[in-house]
Amino acid sequence: MTATTQSGVDDAKTYPGRAAVIGWILFDWAAQPYFTLITTFVFAPYFASFVAPDPASGQALWGFATAAAGLAIALLAPVLGAIADASGRRKPWIAGFGCLLVIGSGLMWFGKPGDPSVIPTLLLSYAIASVGVEFATVFNNAMMPTLVPPEKIGRLSGTGWATGSGGSARPPAGIVSCGAPVPGSPTGWPARERVQPKNELNAPVLCAVTSTYVK
Repeated sequence: MTATTQSGVDDAKTYPGRAAVIGWILFDWAAQPYFTLITTFVFAPYFASFVAPDPASGQALWGFATAAAGLAIALLAPVLGAIADASGRRKPWIAGFGCLLVIGSGLMWFGKPGDPSVIPTLLLSYAIASVGVEFATVFNNAMMPTLVPPEKIGRLSGTGWATGSGGSARPPAGIVSCGAPVPGSPTGWPARERVQPKNELNAPVLCAVTSTYVK
């Protein structure tokens, strides 16, 4: 009797429409450029090669900031995940942590090459943005059981991941056009050396692009 009743409750549960599901999927579309541009491919190498006194110390400093943000995330994510499951109100948390992501990414605009005085600000901004994006993801993922039946959660998760991967490819195209630097090239992207010399200053543009893209 209990099993039958529970099955009936599951069958009777209603889920939001297609617009809500698309909105959930687009979270990954908005958030993935942070991981692509700042964490992995562009800003981290830029910081180590152009902002820090030398690449070795730059990589070490970036690693310390990553470790500090990761420790905060590891300690607080289970607690916040439980809050997300128990409270049912997840969108305000996503909005709040999304603001941290936008603010942290935007502050990295001030990362001028050859200016060690901005290093503490950049590392703090990076840690704030990393905490924001990870916690926003925790609450976003907690919404999946409310959007689709259990048998469709895997499909929804995979669609969000794939959409995010596609979205992460768009901002780099704009960054290439403004000549953001990568290590190993004195003027940024090697293909643009003959056109835009001395364009290391354009790298912080990606932070503004990421911040705006998330909003």
